[in-house]
Amino acid sequence: MTDLTHVQRIRQAMPATTRQIYLNTGTFGPLPEPAIQAIQAYFEKQYQQGRIGADAFEEMGNTYNSARTSAAHLLHANDGEIALTDNTGEGLNIISFGLDWREGDEVITTNHEHISALAPLYQLRDRYGIVIRMADIGPVAERPAEAAIAELITPRTRLIVLSHVAWTTGAVLNVGAVGALGREHGIPVLVDGAQSAGAIPIDVKALDVDFYAIPMQKWLCGPDGTGALYTRRESLPLINCTYVGYFSIKHEEDVEWALNDNALRFELGGRQTAAIAGQTAVLNWLEQTVGHEWLFERISSLNTYACQALQTVPGLTLLTPQPGASGLASFTLADQDVTTVVEQLREKHNILIRSIPSMKSLRISTGFYNTEGEIDAVVKALRGIVA
Repeated sequence: MTDLTHVQRIRQAMPATTRQIYLNTGTFGPLPEPAIQAIQAYFEKQYQQGRIGADAFEEMGNTYNSARTSAAHLLHANDGEIALTDNTGEGLNIISFGLDWREGDEVITTNHEHISALAPLYQLRDRYGIVIRMADIGPVAERPAEAAIAELITPRTRLIVLSHVAWTTGAVLNVGAVGALGREHGIPVLVDGAQSAGAIPIDVKALDVDFYAIPMQKWLCGPDGTGALYTRRESLPLINCTYVGYFSIKHEEDVEWALNDNALRFELGGRQTAAIAGQTAVLNWLEQTVGHEWLFERISSLNTYACQALQTVPGLTLLTPQPGASGLASFTLADQDVTTVVEQLREKHNILIRSIPSMKSLRISTGFYNTEGEIDAVVKALRGIVA
């Protein structure tokens, strides 16, 4: 099977990719057919057979277990180290609020973090009086994060929070080096994997980080309201549960109250189980049909192609410091309002990208389903706008 045929078959399974030039996976990825089929099948079974009874409860439990196992396999985690979440932000909140904070305690993050990572820290600052120390990793996240973070560590540092891939520019931060830094100083490391999961290979064991939160709806092209949180088994005792429910506890005779001994303690209760079935289906499809190695290489090569092609546009300044390192390409366009450019591309050319208001920049995502021809079309349209 040639790459072209492979791409065509993938695009047929993702109709949204053929209705427009879809270059905004970093916000929402297009849903593939297997996810829709799994969701529909689960709903149909509930509709026909009901949602109670031993068989229904067994199927629900199996659906959750399959999703945890699939997410663990993606991240190269062990069984019992994955909790299902609604999104990246839930995972980041679980860990951020799980530490026993005291006034004056410090957390280190970077100047390229998404509000999903920053919001819990701001809330902790307002509630407990913690100090947020911001590591400056440069205007486009080009400075080594481990060096910038090391400068800010003090005896009061309790947590390090950073992204694996900067949502602003697509820079890949060396979270492995930060993990080693945290281990050296006895500081847990929490990683925002919103722009990395499904875009670049992830091995949480090799990275040696404590916590890693991911969404499904972006590069993994999964249903809304699905995600996962990795908790290193040895780091589990560091985190207190902020909220608990049926899934959090052991259900054993003569045990009135005991939390599960694994990451399941962070799950409150039942979620939209049909969506969880879709989560498992898309993770299996990405691995078995699309192919992890192929899709990571495809995203990288398209990103390299896009970064080179974009720089031929007059007045365009590329912000992405490592072309091909991730699936995001970020740039500015001289004398152009970024919101207007996004609207023009959508309305006149049927091209979907996004702006990054804080950077006054534009960002495209090179998904594994995109083509070089689509990138050429974006470049042509941008040339027309600046002309």
